[in-house]
Amino acid sequence: MLIIASLIVFFVAQAIAWIQINGQFISPWIKEHPLLMSLLGVPISYLLMLATNYAYVGLDNRIWPGRLLAFAVGILVFTLFTALFLKEGITIKTAISLGLAAALILLQLF
Repeated sequence: MLIIASLIVFFVAQAIAWIQINGQFISPWIKEHPLLMSLLGVPISYLLMLATNYAYVGLDNRIWPGRLLAFAVGILVFTLFTALFLKEGITIKTAISLGLAAALILLQLF
């Protein structure tokens, strides 16, 4: 259950980070307020710490599997949000990267 919780929290943190960093390309308000947007770093950091703890405990006190989960979730969120908000399609390279990210998640879960 902790692993599922870590995946959800990693997803939320990565989603907020994507908006913080790339929101400037979809919203004039975000582009005009970079210092205000930088304040999102605090909740993002907290969520990443929380997710890392869940993954660490859920994966028998091992840090590497959790790091790979965080990386894979980040790739998936980046791909999804970039396609949804910036209308960038999935190239062969992106598809392969997504497959590898999915493989990382599955490898750590099973």
